Amino acid sequence: MSPFITSPFISEAQFTQFQQDGALCLRNVIPAETLQSLTEALPQAIAAAGPHHFKFGNPEEKGGFFGDVLVWQRVPAFRDFVWTGSLSHVAGALMHSRTVTFYHDFLLIKEGGTSKRTPWHQDQSYWCVDGSQALTVWMPLDEIPLETSLEFVRGSHLWNTLYEAVPFDSASRFNGSRDNRPVVPDIDAARADYEILKWALKPGDCLVFHCRTLHAAPGNINPNRSRRVLSTCWAGDDARYMEIKSDLAPPVKGDNLVAGGPLTCATFPQILPAPATA
Repeated sequence: MSPFITSPFISEAQFTQFQQDGALCLRNVIPAETLQSLTEALPQAIAAAGPHHFKFGNPEEKGGFFGDVLVWQRVPAFRDFVWTGSLSHVAGALMHSRTVTFYHDFLLIKEGGTSKRTPWHQDQSYWCVDGSQALTVWMPLDEIPLETSLEFVRGSHLWNTLYEAVPFDSASRFNGSRDNRPVVPDIDAARADYEILKWALKPGDCLVFHCRTLHAAPGNINPNRSRRVLSTCWAGDDARYMEIKSDLAPPVKGDNLVAGGPLTCATFPQILPAPATA
């Protein structure tokens, strides 16, 4: 049997904190040369945007909100990062897993001057992934001041509730209501009832959060600073393919997967342990 995945970036105290809080800030995890490689590849990634990309914005504002998924399939620098970077080990260690499957990436760019807010949501609400060993790593390519960083409801992954998926924009055709799940609580209407976690970040830092941790993000009203982020989503030993009625994000179901069966396939490749080659 394969050993549990470990990472030099994850201590026992950090593992315990992640299990309790559902979100963790890691400092200086990504080397400068990797950040430079990804940043230099951004124009290629945007130019080669896939069929599932989006761009939201308000006509009267300078900025917009761009997002795209499965960038690793089109841009070599992003593929190299997934397969050879440190985040697969970070994910495996925090999931306490013997295997790590890469679910998808998500490039998010909030241009300076946009007020577009990302609503409170859980990532797993949008996924065809069942199980508790799944998480997201949110890695900025720019400095992120506290006022534009992600916010988390501490411990919300322990509520044992999978909420309805919500669209990121009122103009979106995304429909997440068909699975008859509970509606996400109105966190902003009762913020004093929750412990909200957030961190300022520099390039090289990242935020890791459980697939059921409620989180949100403000707009980026600074007209002179973009907020460019690469999110990567990872799954562990207990992850299984799940059929859901609602729209998926990303809207892909892998390759010939069976409900209740393994998630790993060509679209969702196993990264650790590295598959044997002929």
